[in-house]
Amino acid sequence: MSNKKLFLLLTAICLLAFKGDDAKVFDFAYPKRKDTGISISSAHIKKFKEEWHDTDYYYFGEGDGFICSVLYYKLNDSEQKSLVKETKILAGDLDRSPAYPFAYFGSSDKFKSMETNETIWGEPTDDFMFRQNDLTMTGIKITQKNMYAYAMVDKDMFVNIHLSKMAASPADSTELMAMLKSLVIKNKAITPSK
Repeated sequence: MSNKKLFLLLTAICLLAFKGDDAKVFDFAYPKRKDTGISISSAHIKKFKEEWHDTDYYYFGEGDGFICSVLYYKLNDSEQKSLVKETKILAGDLDRSPAYPFAYFGSSDKFKSMETNETIWGEPTDDFMFRQNDLTMTGIKITQKNMYAYAMVDKDMFVNIHLSKMAASPADSTELMAMLKSLVIKNKAITPSK
């Protein structure tokens, strides 16, 4: 190897080794309800769009092929009764638990038949419960890595966080997992409780 190639290789290694963490922390909340705050870190997504979907509030960001969406799903009285009050015994009789949105969003997934390699983790008493899978498109050889986090930030508020990347490499999967691990509920007074 020539001296010039060796110098360039060593320079590249040094730059990569000392590259700072470019992760940016993003804060989310349901409008006018600061007690619903959640944050996530990402080095890939630079900005989020936000919009109302009826009574629900939606954030969407993308960058470098990574996609992140955060849905604040506001429960009406009927949903509070059927999705929480009537199923409390299944989640350890908790008033607020990530188990409720985990069950709701996990069972209503319209792509369930195309999902493979599903893994779930987290407990009903944790701040979040998680799910990951690969989505394989029928007829084409494209796989999308999906990771989800579910939280219940108030008695009438589910949160569904969805991260994805098409044709994700192992390094991309590690980055998606790091984003999940960076999730924080901003107001610890609203963690699962009896």
